[in-house]
Amino acid sequence: MSIASTPTAPGAAPQPLICSVVALARIRMAVAERPGTAPALIFIHPNRTSNRVWDFVVRASRLPNRMLLPALRGHGDSDWPAEGYRLEDHRDDLIAMVETLSDRPVILVGQATGATLALMIATSRPDLVRAVVAAQPAVGIAGAVNTLVRDQVLAQQRLADREAARQALPFAERWRPEVVAHTLDHMLAEHPEGGFTWRYHGPGVCETEAELMRDLGPEIAWQGPTLVFGGACSTVLPPEMAQRVASRLPGARLQSLPEANHRLSQDNPEGFARLLDDFVESLR
Repeated sequence: MSIASTPTAPGAAPQPLICSVVALARIRMAVAERPGTAPALIFIHPNRTSNRVWDFVVRASRLPNRMLLPALRGHGDSDWPAEGYRLEDHRDDLIAMVETLSDRPVILVGQATGATLALMIATSRPDLVRAVVAAQPAVGIAGAVNTLVRDQVLAQQRLADREAARQALPFAERWRPEVVAHTLDHMLAEHPEGGFTWRYHGPGVCETEAELMRDLGPEIAWQGPTLVFGGACSTVLPPEMAQRVASRLPGARLQSLPEANHRLSQDNPEGFARLLDDFVESLR
């Protein structure tokens, strides 16, 4: 089933995407797709979330491009290997996905950990990439942020009910009710002992999060067109982080997304789509 490339009215639920599981060299990766024209946009989600955090951005976008939403290893319907959650593992999975599913070059769109991965992919394989959109890139995060994520993952392995899950959603204060409901629909699974659990591999999430404390400077040296922006109201990653990342990239434009904290695609999906659309259209 395909969906229209024209956006629907704000407040409506996202229309269905084509969902499949693709066999790659090392894992099977779940991918949601909106068909469209080349170049394809590859949306890379944050750690401990879902590839479906992008649905409201996809819905709001006016772009005719093909859009692919992969689920990182250890998330959703992708494989959950017992180990292998370094940033390089995710990077290599995504490179394999691009080589398997899409004509090249592509436009990478990442958020938080996904933005970091997008920049790492573009640096290591510039032949695959036309441009990068890096929203709230997580590079050299503070140890306190890593500790907070680890503690939340350990405390939320089993949730009593859907309301408990709603209250446990991090950084969700600005989300509209339909965004909250959509997120829970795609991120919750029944726990074998009753209640619910998040659809991610907790130990893998913690390993990936710890990786973000590394100095990634040598691994982020992409020279091509880049849009970098953070949330204007971010309480997690300071604006200086986006500024620091943009300063390393000669082709970068730096902007800010209003009315957004840390989960930009859910805080302000329409604003995110406008920044994305304007940037992609400027590449033509």
